[in-house]
Amino acid sequence: MASPSFAFIPRNISKGRKQQGTSAHVPPSHPGPSVIDKGKGKVSEPSAKPVYNEQDISILVVLAFSDYALWVDSDLRRKTEESLQREEHDAGFLPLSYLMRRAFGRESVSQEYMPTEANVVKAIRSHAGDMLEVRMLVSAPSASAWYPSWKPERSSVGGYEVRRKDWSTLLDNATREFTRSQWEDLTIYMENIPAQYHTIPGIIRFAQGLLSQCSGSSAPVPIQNVTLPPHHLDKSEDRPKCKGFALVTLCNTELCQIFLESWPWTRPSQPSESASIDLAEDNLETNEAMKFGFRTLPKARWDKLNEEYLAYRQKLINELANANDPPDFLHDSDVLGAAPEDILEDNVPTPPTNSTTMYSPYPFGCLVFVRNLHLETNKTTLRTLFTTAFESSPVDPAGIDYIDFSKGMDSCYLRLASPEHGRVLVDRFSSQPVVQSHGLDDMGKTPGASQKAIAMEIIEGKKEEVYWEKVPEKVRRQAVEKAVKAPNGKQSSALAHTAHEHSEESRPRKKRNRG
Repeated sequence: MASPSFAFIPRNISKGRKQQGTSAHVPPSHPGPSVIDKGKGKVSEPSAKPVYNEQDISILVVLAFSDYALWVDSDLRRKTEESLQREEHDAGFLPLSYLMRRAFGRESVSQEYMPTEANVVKAIRSHAGDMLEVRMLVSAPSASAWYPSWKPERSSVGGYEVRRKDWSTLLDNATREFTRSQWEDLTIYMENIPAQYHTIPGIIRFAQGLLSQCSGSSAPVPIQNVTLPPHHLDKSEDRPKCKGFALVTLCNTELCQIFLESWPWTRPSQPSESASIDLAEDNLETNEAMKFGFRTLPKARWDKLNEEYLAYRQKLINELANANDPPDFLHDSDVLGAAPEDILEDNVPTPPTNSTTMYSPYPFGCLVFVRNLHLETNKTTLRTLFTTAFESSPVDPAGIDYIDFSKGMDSCYLRLASPEHGRVLVDRFSSQPVVQSHGLDDMGKTPGASQKAIAMEIIEGKKEEVYWEKVPEKVRRQAVEKAVKAPNGKQSSALAHTAHEHSEESRPRKKRNRG
């Protein structure tokens, strides 16, 4: 009998080899739901935990030990002053774990996702060695080190301490006597921050990159604090998220002037040819700032504009709520004349003649309101019906980005790829009025004497602004990018179709159970 072609391996050894070969792929110990991809039969991992690179870690730790942090955090200030009373070799040192809780607490990072002390020490020594000093504690074992891993006493044992390099002059620092108004004088409002910098470390990296191009802007810690203003719809317990703007506190007035003069609130929307030539020689942050329309404003001026805007917004809401028929902002000169001049000039209004840019809040002139539809129609029928308006025009036939329609209604909103699509669509149905003879009528017919033809109007002004405020920010960004890339409605059909398929509001159809 011939010997088998494979060697017999005992079960316990094969298990050991398998575990040894797959140890690098052991799932994390924290629980998390697994999602099965029905299309490919693969199990996707849970949502990824927040990942910080070494530079971001060092930025957060330095920010937690800044002059502003010492001024605003009474407990941190008290512990620092107590530590300065020790001997010189121990003066100013604080437990690194204590500082980490403050550094990552504002980021709402849970304990299991927080970087280890070893990672933080490595980040400090690599990127913040000229501002912070780190040392390892060498002492006899503490009794708390023998507690089980689930005891809180064990997690409080730290192996590193950190202090500022300028610890010897902290008690003489002028910022110790600052008032709140003095810190506010050093705070500026930044708007249209590029999308890739929408985190607190990202905003600081972006600001430091802009300052690196300016002479006389060297400072150990130029950014003292970053505040993300909350949205008016946010709840009190929600952590504010960066939506492209932030309040940034700097270390001196010179840096404030650099930002306010280099990136003023009002500047040309398109750079000149000479500026474009200089732009190619600038760094990445400067290029992105020009692309997104980055600009700055003193906090005092921002506070005033914010109060005026909130009052004006509340006035409009009250007028819309009290009116049975919403007023036509396009022709009501009294409503337009009631707007404060400062708001119209300084707070980026949305007049009908605005042109869409990369930093516009929404695409201007791309919203059409349609009424007198058949009560039994659907989105598919409406898309086919409205697309016929583009067949004999030079615009892209796939110009309807989204149909905001609910079954049983006789009206809807159309989000279009460009303002040109809106003009073509309204002109077509105004010159050739039609009605739907039934719910699935995607061609239309000439209306009878007693029938109301399908009517359309381009929504502009404040009614347009109120509508887009209810649309998710991600969808608004996609619509703005599409309008900027196709200002004349000549975007390629394939690109528009792909964007529609991947739109956030496109939902997969449910399978119908048969049998």
